[in-house]
Amino acid sequence: MKNQKTVLHKSIFIALAALFASNILAQKAPNEASQRVKVEDFIIFPWGVVPTPDFTKGAWGDMSSPADQMKDLFDCGYNTTGFIPIKYLPSVASSQLAAILLDERIASNPDSVVAYEMQQDQRAMLHRNVTLQQAEAAVKTVLNDIPAKIRKTVYSIYIKDEPNASLFPNLNLWAEAVRKQGLLPYINLFPDYASNEVLGSDGYENHLDEFVNSCHPEYISYDNYSLFGETLHEDRFYGNLESVRKKSLQHGIPFWNVILSNTHYNYAEPSPATLSVQVYSTLAYGGRGIGYFTHYAPKRDDYRLAPVDQFGYRTKTWEWVRNLNLQIHALAPVYCTLKSVNVFHTGNVPKNARGIASAVHLQSIGEGRLLVGEFVDPAGKPYLLIVNKDLKTSVYLNVSFKKKGKIMAISPYGRGKVRIEGIQNWLAPGAGALLTVE
Repeated sequence: MKNQKTVLHKSIFIALAALFASNILAQKAPNEASQRVKVEDFIIFPWGVVPTPDFTKGAWGDMSSPADQMKDLFDCGYNTTGFIPIKYLPSVASSQLAAILLDERIASNPDSVVAYEMQQDQRAMLHRNVTLQQAEAAVKTVLNDIPAKIRKTVYSIYIKDEPNASLFPNLNLWAEAVRKQGLLPYINLFPDYASNEVLGSDGYENHLDEFVNSCHPEYISYDNYSLFGETLHEDRFYGNLESVRKKSLQHGIPFWNVILSNTHYNYAEPSPATLSVQVYSTLAYGGRGIGYFTHYAPKRDDYRLAPVDQFGYRTKTWEWVRNLNLQIHALAPVYCTLKSVNVFHTGNVPKNARGIASAVHLQSIGEGRLLVGEFVDPAGKPYLLIVNKDLKTSVYLNVSFKKKGKIMAISPYGRGKVRIEGIQNWLAPGAGALLTVE
């Protein structure tokens, strides 16, 4: 009897302890809006137009209304919507998300079949030449259609995707008109594998300089899709990161990377490793924004395995994206205070990148195909963000800093700093770890 009572008491104690712990975790979970990174510090957004929710005129799927869609985006860890029309803003206002406004009076629909099928010179006609006064009047007209109580929901206004350099002077007028209303203009650039004819520039770095000098942006946003079969094309992916990071530092503005989160054509299918390596590589290079192309599967071609399919249902990709986004939120309080000072690769070094000989803080590291971003905090304390570039195999990190001390990791699961030892030294395929020394 005594043993039975003891077992019963222990069971009750364990149950109460578990309940108490779950309540504490629920209160501190990074899923709560108050514990999420602010959009101005690090933007996380689904690249593309937010679709009309009546997917089949029968309200199928997990998102049968704009409110459901906004809740879905928030639950998936985004802090910003996709490109969204005015009529959706009331739902955005109640979702604790920031909005990227899309309005045909300022920009053409970037996700329309017609726009995609146009040739480059035809696309240019979608943005007629305007004076600054005309652009200002158009932006004011759009904003006047938004009720004052939800006006603060708008963070950015979409202007143009992948413009030819010949459009930069005209786009600058639109951008300036948006800025005058206290909002951020959104322009997204080509990747570096676009031809000079498509870029309208003599080389990609000149294209970036022309964009910054003409449009005076607050950030550089670009997209790069480099996953094929079961591999990441490292020269193509990291070469672009090298160029954008270089210009970001030169001009003193952050950069955002739009990554691949679906499969179409001959691109690889999403997996935890393919998604993670793109996100953590962007962080290692010092990026301050992640866009996912796409959250919603377009209803054409062979787009597959986006987080939400063509019928409005969540796919397995949704959970992988959510997990990564919540990791960003957990790392952000530390990561967003850091300054990027160097980045290098071990093993094979991609095009235009550096090897371990350039290390500033790292003394040594174990074997593996690794990417290492080096940072300092405001007090000069060293940090490393290490990425396992292998998409199939975990790697053991045998890390030492040039500065001696205990090696600590910033937990991507909201647990603060944890000591790196034993199984903590293993890094999953495509995963990253933010380390410091104390």
